[in-house]
Amino acid sequence: MTTASGTGASVVAPNLADARQSLGPAMLDDLFPQGPAFRRSAQTFVVLLALAALIASFGLYQDSVASIIGAMVVAPLGGAIMAFAGALVTGRTRWVWITFLQVALGALMVVVIGYLVSALLPDPLNLTPSLEARTSPNLLDLGVALAAGAAGAYVAARRTGDDALPGVAIAVSLVPPLATVGICLELGRVDAAGGAMLLFLTNFSAITVVASIVFILSHATPTGAELRARRQLQVGFAIAVAALVALAIPLAWNSQSELRSTIYAAQGAPIVRAWIGTRDLEVVHWDIEGTTAHIDLRGTATPPDVGPLAANLAKAIGAPVTVDITYAPIQRVTGLGAP
Repeated sequence: MTTASGTGASVVAPNLADARQSLGPAMLDDLFPQGPAFRRSAQTFVVLLALAALIASFGLYQDSVASIIGAMVVAPLGGAIMAFAGALVTGRTRWVWITFLQVALGALMVVVIGYLVSALLPDPLNLTPSLEARTSPNLLDLGVALAAGAAGAYVAARRTGDDALPGVAIAVSLVPPLATVGICLELGRVDAAGGAMLLFLTNFSAITVVASIVFILSHATPTGAELRARRQLQVGFAIAVAALVALAIPLAWNSQSELRSTIYAAQGAPIVRAWIGTRDLEVVHWDIEGTTAHIDLRGTATPPDVGPLAANLAKAIGAPVTVDITYAPIQRVTGLGAP
């Protein structure tokens, strides 16, 4: 068997286990099983991915972090993407299409399972925090995907760090966003489904690009005689980089919007506290989305006039502000007991 520094054409034993189905160390060639091993690999891939999709879907509905993490570890989708990058770098044209089709069909299966689970369960009034968190990706998610993809590629290329792969699987969110797409589509929340799909595509592109770079640095490239494979490598890598750059644009926009909202909220917090003053009112939730300030209050006192608050917030952030207040009155009853 050739190592990561070998050529693109390698002879693999027919009974070689697919490294993508294991948490142990693997040579780069181990990502491409042959013969009976490939059939067993395909069966295992479908079974594990279907189970991971079910775990993720139920976990997202329950807002269960443990279940979502479990789905990430069980799912073999990250290994298939790693194999796609390895095939791209080593000029294995046939495996490029096989692994890409595997990722695409696997992703579709997870979306369908998420849709069916949502159809069987009662519709929630609001998306759970776990669902909501996967509908608005930003540049931080891209950074996580790049770092985790590099770690996974390093393990595959160096045959080391067998304890690192579970961490890689947990760090990169692949199955939960796809399950979120299915759930949100069934709930009729197309925008949220689009955000979750953007997160998956970002992770897919980031893993492909950074894994390809790590494999190249590990000398896992076609030989000089395989000029056609080398040209395919250049074209494929260029497409992957272009896709990653294109996906980074909406991520940057989301990051800018979130950063702006965070800055506005920090600037406005003292103004809100001054507006409440000594009244018996508690701020349950407070944020600024765009030019709308949302404030949830509860207490025994009545909120004061909103006009001065809106004017002061507008001065602080330098833009017109609409204040949206939700107030929940509280009645306190006291009693005195005597022995």
